[in-house]
Amino acid sequence: MTTREEGGACQPLLHLKSSSATTLLRKETYMRRFLSIVVAVVMLIAVCSPVLTANAAGFKDVAASYWAFDEITALASKKVLAGYADGTFKPEGKVTREEFAKMIVVAKGLALVKPASPTFTDVAASRWSYGYVEAAAKAGYIQGIGGGKFAPAAQIKRQDMAVLLVRVLGMAAEANTIKEPVAFANDEPSIGTYAIGAVTIAVRPRVQVLTWDKSRNLNPTLSATRGDCAFAIYNTITPPGSGKKTITLAEENAPENLFPLISDSAYTLKAVTFLASGLVSVTPYGVLYPEMAKYVPTLANKHLIRNADGTVISDVEIRKGMTWSDGQPVTIDDYIFSHKLYMSDAIQVVSRSPMDLVTNIQKIDTYTCRITWKSWDPYIPVGWTIYPQHILGPLFTKDPKSINTSDFNNNPVYCGPYTVKTNVQGQYMTLVANKNWFGGQPALDTITERFISNTNTLLINMLTGTIDVSSESLPLDLAQQFEAKMGNKFDVYYNKGTTSGIMEWNLTSNWFKDVRVRQAFYYGIDRKLITQKAMVGTDAVLSPLSSGSIYFKPVLSVYAYDPDKANALLDAAGWKWNAAKTERTLPDGTAADLKIPYSEGATFREREVTLMQPMLAKLGITIEQGPADFNGILDAATAGTFIINLHGISFDNYDAFGSVLAFRSDQIPTAANGMNGQNNYRYSSPEMDKWLNAAQNATTVAALTEAYSHIQDIFATDLPCFYLEQRVYPDEVRKGIKGYDHFFSATVYNVWNVQYWYWFK
Repeated sequence: MTTREEGGACQPLLHLKSSSATTLLRKETYMRRFLSIVVAVVMLIAVCSPVLTANAAGFKDVAASYWAFDEITALASKKVLAGYADGTFKPEGKVTREEFAKMIVVAKGLALVKPASPTFTDVAASRWSYGYVEAAAKAGYIQGIGGGKFAPAAQIKRQDMAVLLVRVLGMAAEANTIKEPVAFANDEPSIGTYAIGAVTIAVRPRVQVLTWDKSRNLNPTLSATRGDCAFAIYNTITPPGSGKKTITLAEENAPENLFPLISDSAYTLKAVTFLASGLVSVTPYGVLYPEMAKYVPTLANKHLIRNADGTVISDVEIRKGMTWSDGQPVTIDDYIFSHKLYMSDAIQVVSRSPMDLVTNIQKIDTYTCRITWKSWDPYIPVGWTIYPQHILGPLFTKDPKSINTSDFNNNPVYCGPYTVKTNVQGQYMTLVANKNWFGGQPALDTITERFISNTNTLLINMLTGTIDVSSESLPLDLAQQFEAKMGNKFDVYYNKGTTSGIMEWNLTSNWFKDVRVRQAFYYGIDRKLITQKAMVGTDAVLSPLSSGSIYFKPVLSVYAYDPDKANALLDAAGWKWNAAKTERTLPDGTAADLKIPYSEGATFREREVTLMQPMLAKLGITIEQGPADFNGILDAATAGTFIINLHGISFDNYDAFGSVLAFRSDQIPTAANGMNGQNNYRYSSPEMDKWLNAAQNATTVAALTEAYSHIQDIFATDLPCFYLEQRVYPDEVRKGIKGYDHFFSATVYNVWNVQYWYWFK
């Protein structure tokens, strides 16, 4: 958890979103009246345009929000799939092998085949599925399980579904040549040897018959659901990329260059996301997964070793067969060389974290190295951006300083899904699919990124159909207006962000040492209303963990606004009313009059205090505005000489531990630790310490889930601090675009998986 006051950031690693991006540089001077007029005028054009409406699936248990809704709807309309007599589809129900054979035969329009002698001994001519199984066998789609059997009533496994559909696609011969999986999944080792090639093809952008779960697993040995099968079959008969081939995105600003080694621009980082794959990448859920690497090093897979002295050893093994966009092979030498670039004093490197934690790199072979680290953090497996040694190496050897101004800055060579075709500085950039990308050719052939800094111009372009996707460029209220008028053409996603407001309490003060008082503040302040009045979100923070974390629990939702309950808690805590019941005193007789310090010039915080004043007045508490020097506020918090303060924070969506470490008792700033702890609240709980230590030392998802569940529950009981607004940053996406997956702001860019986007056909 990072303290900030509406600004300040460090550069993240590639694919991790820079907190200096537009989400934290939001302008507050939009010409809303003018924009409303623009919307009204352009709507005259929209009225004359055809309206696109979603067809109802016709199944009462398949909501429009279900991930395979479109595919189920389409296949049901074509009579490929059918529901049940009660009007349900049961999308999570399992599918047998013979049922899947029927689905494929119907989808492909094959005639039933009923030979005199059955192909499989366990599928007799009298069996209901006989004609379908025989038709699929004749077409070469199914081959049985060996021994002349098909196991018709057994549930079909996800990897077997992939094998079958790869045959349907006519790609079985290629699948047989693939010996190592390239599936970008954490459970790649669990793929059956016979299915490695098929699963690799199944996740390619132009195939997409298998999808990942929230933990970035493919679950190859689990049984396929009806939803899985609908999605897979639809993409088999109508492959991604068979529709429209282009898309246009809007961005507020152009990238400074295309070389993030020497640029701290968030727009540079985002632009390079199209061009360069990461060693280990991150999902919007904050889950690490292998991209150029074969695995994420962990204690469980024995590619991570923690030494007694605190140092850590990790293995890096990259995938075989990867090439740079110029056709040259990628090797571990490129990764080792890239570390030298980051650590060179001659190069204007923006950030050397975590590269500066490396004490030794040992090359093992062409694709593997072993790294020794001074210490370890959860983000370290992401590593660093890999740059081509065959291009930058000669420059580095001759004169490292020349890299600062080299042609690579704007004409780079990377190993990623797209390459730059045209870059008209400050206006637009055209990207084309890298047909040789190791993950398979992207679904879209061409992406045009237009740079539009003026909000009015952006809105006009969106309304007139020029722009297909805009991310975090419209403020919440304008996005809501846009959705109200253009919701038939655009989906608007209200992405929760990692930026929030917090009131730190000094739990050693007479004000906040009693938990009942802290509970009274939670009940007595309408956090949701404050968030909505400020037009930055729709709800307050509901957990000390990021709401995008896979461990998130909305534990603070129990504190709905209730002044009566708040007053009862203050009464129980010994806070006395005056005779007129207008003001309270603390148990020690001190008047309940409190100044809330916040950073000078932080008008947003001033508005929050203003909104809180009448709410707390109902509790007999008077609060005053307290603008002050922000450094002074932080100094007082560290020293413990404060009662309360108000400022912004940034959660870490993929480092859950970093969001809660401040609640451990050894983080209380003391002379012994050089006043360097994060626990300004002076909060101490043996039970919280126990589970924080458990989370820090956990090596499995199950152990982490248990630990973070307890941590959140304890927080909701003890309330060491007061969380305010959960900010929201909207994305606007034209209907028909599939694969868009950016439900949470500030962890990864919205284009993190752009190679998988396609137009639904």
